[in-house]
Amino acid sequence: MSDKASPLVSVIVPIYNTQEFLPRCLDSILNQLYENIEIILVNDGSTDGSLSVCEKYARKDTRIQIASQPNQGIIAAKKTGIRICRGSYVMFVDSDDWIEPELAGVMVQAMRESDCSLVCTNVYMESEEGISEKRNAIPSGIYETGNIAKDLFYYKNMARYGILPYSVAKLYPREMLREILENISDEIHYAEDKAIVFSFVFRDIKVCFMDSMYYHYCVRNGSACQSENQNYLVELTAFYKYAKKLFEGHREREHLLRQLGKYLLQETKHAINNKLGLAMPGKPICIEPYQLDPTAFWLQKKKVILYGAGKVGADYYKQIKDCMNMELCGWVDKNYGKYQAEELDVQPIEYIQKTEYDYILIAVRKQTVFEEIKKELSAMGISEDAVIWGRPYGAPYQDSQPRLPVSGIDR
Repeated sequence: MSDKASPLVSVIVPIYNTQEFLPRCLDSILNQLYENIEIILVNDGSTDGSLSVCEKYARKDTRIQIASQPNQGIIAAKKTGIRICRGSYVMFVDSDDWIEPELAGVMVQAMRESDCSLVCTNVYMESEEGISEKRNAIPSGIYETGNIAKDLFYYKNMARYGILPYSVAKLYPREMLREILENISDEIHYAEDKAIVFSFVFRDIKVCFMDSMYYHYCVRNGSACQSENQNYLVELTAFYKYAKKLFEGHREREHLLRQLGKYLLQETKHAINNKLGLAMPGKPICIEPYQLDPTAFWLQKKKVILYGAGKVGADYYKQIKDCMNMELCGWVDKNYGKYQAEELDVQPIEYIQKTEYDYILIAVRKQTVFEEIKKELSAMGISEDAVIWGRPYGAPYQDSQPRLPVSGIDR
């Protein structure tokens, strides 16, 4: 293939003390079906055996180049990579992650066919708890960024990113990326991915969102994003200053600055509970209520029985009482006696069979518990279609459950 038919892609891998994971990462890059790649390994002052692993792989494949420097941080490492690389397009891979063989090829094809300045794919999140999917909230398609600016940070003002704020699982034109990186301070150690991505998407460009998912983002205990960091608020401030300046120059300034404020409030609470060493495990200082998304009930008013009077149920109860499209016609719990002693109007489960309702809303945190309750209600002769789960969202500091709106209602 000619260069015109198969443009060179530069894969930049910043590396800091990931010796254990590097072979998996590098093997996955070398196994790309799209072969016209160069691999830039930037060893950012590793003190383990990462550099030795890099040198071993470089001896086996001439597509690999190594740049080694004193530890300067992730932005500085990416700047080093972009100054060295020669590809028409650039993609980043974190050194403890891995990619499937199709990733580079599908992104190059999408970039060329759509004539876009950025291609975005989805990612698998891998942790000790298992594998989950993390998707851009903006549906697949080609967009002018000016038309979707309001939805890029918080999609439809919900707690979901319109565009995943990771610099990985994306393909960039080299020259535009070089310009953007040079304007980002090396002092940004926190949310540097967001600084890169937002710098792209808040320009007037075309972006291609793909439904593809070939990137495996690995979250491990002890990584920077999981560890205690007493400088967290200082680093958050550096990102805030950069993002504020970026947003102030955009025509959606007011909307974006408000979203930035919402994000800073969320991250500050997260810092107090998880990053600064102030709260004991399992005892958060900032306790957020579980949120129920009422938009599922917009079409017409529904009669709802609330099942569950624990923390989730108590939070839902207050919101249902204030929701004009939801009529609370009962509150039930197996331990109703306990809650009645607290002077709460909670009834036994059998109350359901005596009451007219449209839905039974199960107020529990885990889907496995919801499924168990659903089976129990089905055994009582209750239609499964009437039993719904409002998966909690808006309480990210108490547990790691995904924050999603009510599921199960499509009528």
